Amino acid sequence: MIGYIEKGYGLHQMLAAQGIELRNVDGNWIANAPDELVSQLIADYNPWPSEKATKFAEIDQAFETAVSSLTAGWPQHEIQTWSKQEAEARAVAVNPDAPTPMLSTIAITRGLTVSELAQRVIRDADAFTAASAHFVGLRHKARQQVQALPDSGYDHRLAELFAIKFGG
Repeated sequence: MIGYIEKGYGLHQMLAAQGIELRNVDGNWIANAPDELVSQLIADYNPWPSEKATKFAEIDQAFETAVSSLTAGWPQHEIQTWSKQEAEARAVAVNPDAPTPMLSTIAITRGLTVSELAQRVIRDADAFTAASAHFVGLRHKARQQVQALPDSGYDHRLAELFAIKFGG
């Protein structure tokens, strides 16, 4: 009888790499290798490095999805102008006579004053920064939770690792 302990998908990958197929049939684990060998491989397998790496990748992907939502629908070229627009907007907020070649052109084209546009740009930039910072904080928090878990042993704590979510 195989002594199966849930150690994540990496365990099954490790066994498969050795040509061992493990499956559950009516509540019993069977393999195409001797039970003693499979039980020993399962007992010796350290799931933490593989499962932590998988969790870090999952967190980072969720982070990328979240931050991408902040710029969804905006053309890349316009996004590339945001730092210039913000710099000009902040400069004109301090000194109304500051040169604003980009904002001036955008404002004239839109039928706004440079001051009105600068206020909008600053408002949007501050909102974007706050949202970005929030997502960065969520990413760091989730990664710290993963890092706080053990690197070996304590297999009963794997459920804690599996439960960690970006933003959760």
